[in-house]
Amino acid sequence: MVTQTDFRVRYSETDGQRRAHHSHYPVWFEMGRADFCRQAGFDYKHLENTGFFLVVARLECQYKSPLEYDDLVRVETRLISLSRKLMTFSYRVINITQNEKLAGEGETLLVCVDREGRPASLPPDVSERLQSCMTPSKGKIHASLSGG
Repeated sequence: MVTQTDFRVRYSETDGQRRAHHSHYPVWFEMGRADFCRQAGFDYKHLENTGFFLVVARLECQYKSPLEYDDLVRVETRLISLSRKLMTFSYRVINITQNEKLAGEGETLLVCVDREGRPASLPPDVSERLQSCMTPSKGKIHASLSGG
């Protein structure tokens, strides 16, 4: 499954040159990841209410071309690997305003933890929903963890 999250670059997300500041890409990744989970049939609030949390353990982002104030942007999100406690999402940030030019891409590795912050297995219902939505791929973060 690939989800698409569309939005416009807000003025507050830009720097002195009216270009999107690099610090907003992780926030946009999180927006895409939250949409992905909702479309998979659960949300963070549900997961947290059951005592589990998804913590970003690693983030990678590559910037390809600038985004500017008011550009229409799409974040495409995929779940590319999943284990009992770990999951890797990949993202493509696309500038729709500029003929769907690639603006950036990245990955996040998330760890499921319990209320005490200890690594924990995902609840079975969440794991099953995510497994059915996965697009297997050896992303950079996954490959580095598995030695590949």
